Amino acid sequence: MSQITIKTLTSVHIGSGETFQYGNDFVRGKDADGDSIIGIVDPKQVLALIGEKNLDAWVTAIDGGRSTDQIVKQYAPSAKLEQYSRRIILSWANEIKPTDTLKEYIHDGLGRPYIPGSSIKGAIRTAVLASCCKERDDLEQYARNKSGKVTAKIIEQKFFGKDPNSDVFRFLHVGDAFFGKNYEAAVRMVNINEREKAGFWDMTKSQLLEVLSPDDEAIFELRLKTELYERAKVATALLPECMHTLPELFQTINQYTKNLIKQEISYWMERQDKDDSGKVDDYLERMRQLLAEVEQCQPDKECVLRVGAGSGWRFITGAWTENWRTFETTVVPAARRNNQRYTQFHFPKTRRVDEECDVLGFVKLSILTE
Repeated sequence: MSQITIKTLTSVHIGSGETFQYGNDFVRGKDADGDSIIGIVDPKQVLALIGEKNLDAWVTAIDGGRSTDQIVKQYAPSAKLEQYSRRIILSWANEIKPTDTLKEYIHDGLGRPYIPGSSIKGAIRTAVLASCCKERDDLEQYARNKSGKVTAKIIEQKFFGKDPNSDVFRFLHVGDAFFGKNYEAAVRMVNINEREKAGFWDMTKSQLLEVLSPDDEAIFELRLKTELYERAKVATALLPECMHTLPELFQTINQYTKNLIKQEISYWMERQDKDDSGKVDDYLERMRQLLAEVEQCQPDKECVLRVGAGSGWRFITGAWTENWRTFETTVVPAARRNNQRYTQFHFPKTRRVDEECDVLGFVKLSILTE
């Protein structure tokens, strides 16, 4: 079992599935230094402060549009935000609107934020699949299911195994990475959106996310169970060459990320003159910084991977279908809703970033012990 250090190069969001409503589930405040903070409301602590006899008044006030902090101030004027919050996070959003919701980051039972091993493993799986597919030019014929729909599942089964028992990724064990040494924050996600009649900076579909901050670190366990594969290989798919050792796997991951970042830079350099907001320039600068991180990785020991929300279609899928002759006629219509309205644009035409044009999801993995 290898010990792997994981460092957040950018903010990261892995959702818990919970969405908080401003005023009821989270409220704003200031810390001792005057920085904006958000308190995730703890109803039990609120009730302890205002008294059970005022429970009905609290419910009525919330229904009437008043926020929890106003109610606490009414019944416990000296109470501080920390006294009725489950946790305090920084607010990096330029403003919080009354209608805002906040998507919660996933935490364990002890309240620690973490990146699940399944999220890391899924991103690795995509990197390996993209590596397998780039060497093949005959995969289009296998991409449709019985109903004629284009699906990556068939290709995955071809390379990795037809079912969970024969899937070679059963031999890759990835543990959870528990963070908490650094702070969490709230950011507002917006879009760089390739449009004809409006600028590329699109804030019409913004969303607050709770995120791990950059430069946080954790340690998790990762193991390639090659000895188990050797005993079971007659009943499984063939183990990809890059999965025989961790150094080979890390090389594949890093090359995969490097290729996608380079393609991003090339794509948006062709379009930066069409954007009058300057945000494409900012996005390109962020991508160049990340490319430098990738290129500085120690061979065989380090790699950069992208996980979680905001990764975008190309990083989520690996973009290995983009070279298909039928990409525009088969893959794009299946992947883009209402595709007929956007046929004049390349796919995908949007990138999710925060208000500072920072991207999400990039982490650096380093082999600590083998």
